[in-house]
Amino acid sequence: MSFSNENTAAHHLHALLRGVRDSGMDNHAAGWCKVLDAEWGSRDFARRHSEVVTLLQMTIRQLDALPERSRLRCERYVNAWWTAVMQPAINWSDTNRPTTGIIDEDKLDHLESTAELISGNLVGSVAAPRSADLDEMARQCHEWIDLLTVMDEEEINGPLRDGLISQIRHLIWLIENVDLFGGARVAEEASTVIGSLTQTGATLVNVQPDNANRWKTAFLSLVAACMVFNQAVPIFQESITTGEAIVKEITGVVGSLQKDE
Repeated sequence: MSFSNENTAAHHLHALLRGVRDSGMDNHAAGWCKVLDAEWGSRDFARRHSEVVTLLQMTIRQLDALPERSRLRCERYVNAWWTAVMQPAINWSDTNRPTTGIIDEDKLDHLESTAELISGNLVGSVAAPRSADLDEMARQCHEWIDLLTVMDEEEINGPLRDGLISQIRHLIWLIENVDLFGGARVAEEASTVIGSLTQTGATLVNVQPDNANRWKTAFLSLVAACMVFNQAVPIFQESITTGEAIVKEITGVVGSLQKDE
């Protein structure tokens, strides 16, 4: 298994801003296009830059997990990072604005220092995964696509199924682009997918026995893959057994609530 100490959202936000700043382009739009490998005005550019905004949002949120003195010091630079990503007051295509002006060097350095603080305080969590190996998570995502595709309307509501497939496909896309957006972004999206699957699984009715078994196995396998990625530790049978107990507990609570309605 491969490991990473630079897997936070802040690390990858820093790398992206550094890439734009050092791109040598004569305008910000061209710099972002080069770094994101997408054409200006395209759907792909919008999708990729939206993920940069998400990295910024994650970084800002994770500051709250730092010790107070570190948090207060880092928060002084939040507006500078936001301005670098959004550039709200300029024309991105203005050729009189070379990419070296996107952010000051010292503010970029503070972003890198913030990334190290987040990594040191949150390592082994969704915010700072230990591992860089996503092969198993990707395999489990494709297993989920296969399962959801074969389930019919009697087993799962069509729009609900389509929404889950869309979420999982986005997770697969993030895995494929992990070098750009990082492992923490993958881990966060995986947590969102697991939450959606948990809620959906607790409300399913009329599921064919084979599909019900596949659902439980696929759910626990995806949870295990995420745990391995975040913590870089093997998953033993006791962990799977614990996972099964948690799933039963969640299902029981949901069932009780439904009976009370």
